[in-house]
Amino acid sequence: MLVDTHFHLDLMENMQSLIKQFRGVDVGIIAVGTTPLAYSRELEFVSGINNIRVGLGFHPQLVEQREYEIDLFLQELKKTRYVGEVGLDFNKDNIRSKKQQLYFFRKIAQTCAKQGEKVISIHSVNATNEVINILEEEGTFKNCICILHWFTGTAIQRKRAVENDAYFSINQKMAKTKSGQQTIRNIPADKLLLETDAPFTGMISSVNNLQNELESIIQDISLIRRENMMQQIKCNSENIFD
Repeated sequence: MLVDTHFHLDLMENMQSLIKQFRGVDVGIIAVGTTPLAYSRELEFVSGINNIRVGLGFHPQLVEQREYEIDLFLQELKKTRYVGEVGLDFNKDNIRSKKQQLYFFRKIAQTCAKQGEKVISIHSVNATNEVINILEEEGTFKNCICILHWFTGTAIQRKRAVENDAYFSINQKMAKTKSGQQTIRNIPADKLLLETDAPFTGMISSVNNLQNELESIIQDISLIRRENMMQQIKCNSENIFD
């Protein structure tokens, strides 16, 4: 099965139509969230659809304005295996909430490590060192599957992440940039996953459209690595999608 490990289902205009199309097809998604208030509602929407997993998310760009949802997030965290989108974002528009972000992400990492066996999709814009430091210090790399979503860090940071057995989710935009291609070439084959980050990289009109997009990403990865990656990526995807 091909799996999109970072798909914003709740932000899609055609969400209800897409959910119905997933029934019985050989494509899956991890539907990452941005706020915990939306989590339980989305779980209800996808009930009975075996190839959709809903992630409990709290986007770092929203931590400052939605601080009141932190307790709810930590309560819901006990009930789910899939977590995301979470992380840190120190872009100029979000740097003023740096202290809150650091405190909350450490709390997430600490709790996930304690509970264990979480699958976590992690945002790390201009904050890769801090993300890796926290995941190392709290033991999250050891007890959970940590997926670095749309990784844009340096070669040294990538090496640190690889040494900690991190996974990397790859989208088509990464395959078009020099740094993205370097990441694709230099991470272990068994740590490669797929993502579209839809709708931020474009709208997905149907599940067939999504499957074509995922296959296109694999083609790009295969060209960059000079080997056919289809079976390996399917295997990687199924390992995190039980």
